[in-house]
Amino acid sequence: MSFHRRALIAGVAAVWALTAPAPGGPIPPEQLEDLHRLIKPKADESKWAKVPWLTNLDEARQRAVAQDKPLLLWRAGGGDVLGRA
Repeated sequence: MSFHRRALIAGVAAVWALTAPAPGGPIPPEQLEDLHRLIKPKADESKWAKVPWLTNLDEARQRAVAQDKPLLLWRAGGGDVLGRA
């Protein structure tokens, strides 16, 4: 993410925080939609999403052995694998 984009997001977030309702109050839908549009990554900003990740451990192990490459295992916190219970 570029410096200018981060600065814009920080500025919008600061303005939003100053004009937002008191904590616990509802967020007006138009404010939420604008903020979401600004912070949602664009397709070219999420380089990790372009990686062909494997979610099946057995398949990943077989491929790593066949290609003589290391295996990266990423596990979510809380004990749930990939957010599934």
